This record gives sequence, C-alpha cells and structure tokens, in this order.
Amino acid sequence: MGLRILTATFVLALGTGVAQPLPELRTEPVTGGSVFTVKNSASQPVTAFLIELVNYPGSYYSLWQDEAASVLIAPGAEKRIPVANMTVGAVPDYVKLQAALFADGSSAGVPEKITQMIERRRHVLETVHELISRLEKAKAASAGKAAVVADWKQWSDSLQPARRANPSAQATINQNAARSVIGDAVSWLDSHSPEETLSRLQEMERALAASKPKL
Repeated sequence: MGLRILTATFVLALGTGVAQPLPELRTEPVTGGSVFTVKNSASQPVTAFLIELVNYPGSYYSLWQDEAASVLIAPGAEKRIPVANMTVGAVPDYVKLQAALFADGSSAGVPEKITQMIERRRHVLETVHELISRLEKAKAASAGKAAVVADWKQWSDSLQPARRANPSAQATINQNAARSVIGDAVSWLDSHSPEETLSRLQEMERALAASKPKL
C-alpha cells in the first residue's frame, strides 16, 4: 500500500471526531482461561476494538469486538471478557489493545490496525449483503430452511483460510469474520423463520451502513 493511500485511509479512520485515548486493558489468568477487562476512558462510546498477543514466541492470539453502530463500551464503563485461551493470562505483558473505533468516527491505536478494523467491518457488511441476497433468492424459489442452511454452510466452508495463512493478514481477518457472521446467521435461522432471519440481517445491514467512520 502506498504512503498516499495509507495516509488517506488513516484520515478516514480518524473521521471528524475529536481524538480519543485508547481504552485501558487488564489481562488476568483464571481457572481454565483468562479474563480481559477493557475500560473506556474516552468521552465517546467504543464501538470496536482489537486485542492481540504481540511478539510472543511461537504463539498468536487476537480478539476482535465490533458492534458497528451500537455501544460496545460506554464512556467510563468497563467490559469484562472471559476467554478460553490460557496463554494470554499467563503473559499479560505481551497482550495489547491495539486499536479502537468510537461512535463519532474517531479512532485510537496503531494506524495499520485501525485500517484493518475498518476493512474488516466493510467485509462484514459485504457478507451480510450476500446473506440477504441468498436468502431472498431462496425464498423466491420456495426453498426450505434446510436448503438455505446447506448453502450458507457450503459458502462458509469455502472461506476457510489456508492452513498456513498469516493470521494477521487482512485476507485471513476478513475470512474469519465472514465465517463468524455466516455461522451466527445459520444458528439464528435454526430457531427462527426465514422472515425473522431476513429482518434481523436487514437490521444488521442498516447498522453497519450507518456506522462511523463511513464504510
């Protein structure tokens, strides 16, 4: 990526809001896993953040949290996140909160990670678009839920990252995000009607489209 493109992307990431401080992170070991505690000391709600295990020999871990247009952590509030990974709790000095997005479109953290977060959110929006399209086509063809689920699962399987894919590469990040969104849609459709599922997906689409910075 050229300097001009990177600079333009970073300006987009900053949006029109006032610069905000990066949320504070505390990582602790617990039985069978670890707990992250993220505190928002900014004046704006946090809508997304990335936690990574950085430069730890032989291991990589990342946790993406993104609520798009919704409030993930209100100003002054904390979010406690239990995870099954035990490594991060054992080596908290290597665990970093790398980037965050805020409700007004401002951001904080490592510029490259901010860009990755925005691109990930954009790819999630594209995935939701495709889920809606496939469901609408299935409804028009009077296909049952089983056929929709089979189609979505086949699509998800096709997005499996290569065995030795770089876990911090944008393509891998996007594939993992898409698979997660598709998996959530399959779970929702299992216990709801196609009409309810379509309504939920359209609500997600609107929230993502309304999120800041603009996708």
